[in-house]
Amino acid sequence: MAKIISYTIFILLFVTGCSTDETEYFPEDNVLVEVKAPQTDGWSTKDYINTRNYSEKTTVRKEEDGLNIKIHTLPDTKGTAKSGINTRWANMEDNITFRVIAYKCADAANISTANYAGYGDYRLSGSSVQTNKKLSLLIGTYTFVCYSFGNSNSLAGFDNSTTNVPVSNGQNFMICIKPNISINKAEDSKYTLDNIVFKHLCARYRVLAKAQSGRMSNITACSGSITLPKKTAVYSFTDNTLNVQEENTETVNILWNNPDAMEVYSEYIYLLPQNSAKITVSLDFTVGGKAYTNKSITADGLTFTANNTYYSSIDFSTDQGYIVGGVIWANGNLYYENNEYKFFPNTEDFIGGTNTGEIFYYNALLPYPSLKTDPVKTWNPANDPCSKIAPANTWRTPSSKDFTKLQEAGYTIDAVSGSKKGFKFGNTLFLPYCGYLQSKVSPYYKDKDYRGLYATSDYKYIFVFWNSAYANGKAGCNMPNDYNCPWDAFCIRCIRD
Repeated sequence: MAKIISYTIFILLFVTGCSTDETEYFPEDNVLVEVKAPQTDGWSTKDYINTRNYSEKTTVRKEEDGLNIKIHTLPDTKGTAKSGINTRWANMEDNITFRVIAYKCADAANISTANYAGYGDYRLSGSSVQTNKKLSLLIGTYTFVCYSFGNSNSLAGFDNSTTNVPVSNGQNFMICIKPNISINKAEDSKYTLDNIVFKHLCARYRVLAKAQSGRMSNITACSGSITLPKKTAVYSFTDNTLNVQEENTETVNILWNNPDAMEVYSEYIYLLPQNSAKITVSLDFTVGGKAYTNKSITADGLTFTANNTYYSSIDFSTDQGYIVGGVIWANGNLYYENNEYKFFPNTEDFIGGTNTGEIFYYNALLPYPSLKTDPVKTWNPANDPCSKIAPANTWRTPSSKDFTKLQEAGYTIDAVSGSKKGFKFGNTLFLPYCGYLQSKVSPYYKDKDYRGLYATSDYKYIFVFWNSAYANGKAGCNMPNDYNCPWDAFCIRCIRD
């Protein structure tokens, strides 16, 4: 005799393209296999803590646009067991699917297509388990192969034609072998399989993007990919091994979740075990409002061990200036000396006075007192003194819009840098109070040390900020649009895009 158990299986549309009703026929003496919620054994740092058996590599790359990139890869101890020695079981994430395959044998070494007995599919729902496909077995002794790809996708169908499954990069493949399980007849014809503890057979990896403190503002956007030796892998039930073979290369995407900080971690991705691997990390990101695309760096000789977790720290830095408001602001104000255009080495440096080589008329290549004719009122990039900084045409005088973005980045009033006072913009760029030069009648340098006036490429616009000593107890900054004193001269802080 056989009893008929009817139920509906709902199969995800992206796997089968439809849903279907099926009727399964179970022999009367069969026992229905149910499972308790499985756990994982956590991510190990044992190799790192005890034996230092890992690869650590630092590579630095200098870009022509003034950006420097450094990659440093090492084990990721954040969020793992402190000692890394004792097994730390952890609950699996909700909605994860997993499979249980039964073979009528006492040991995994005896698994074969001939003693295949069936499989069941399950999905975590909180602390309970939902059955997607039922598993019913005769009384006897079995070895159960339990596996999951660590996601909510429905698993591809399985039959007795193989004793292995394929695994690829991006999959958090986990396995648990439970040998020598005896199933006896129960009154309710059910058996509960418990103590399923999955072990990760892939490595976990993420990227930490870091902006340079003191020279950059927050990273507000980031995405990218990692290119590594492409691997095809097959997990074998019989010898409990993940067999990996190398082929060409493969690219896996890396994602960040709404970053807005100086240091931002990506989401985790999962990689097949790698030995002496060369990886290339390529990123698109925005730091200090400035967007960079396809910035890549390669590290060689890395090893990613199964069940271990790693990260690469990608450090962005620059020795060219300060990244804020979407551009790079030079390290110091512009000056002209011995027929050469230069930047002061420090952001707070200025001299102030009538013949210091640092005070420029509007769109004039040479500083005061070089002006011999009436000042121009139309901007000509060929007469931009910033463009003469070597290499030529790399830097430019900021526009009024550039200063507006700088102001929008926020500022600290009377911030002190060295022995000078001024404003600090975007918590990175210090502009000192440097006053300005009135020269129509007789040269007169004024407002030094309590008001900053900086030239722009827009006629009638200068950028002004001042402390409370200048304006009746109030301090601030603005962009006057009615300034019409063409014989006045100002400091310039150059920028590059």
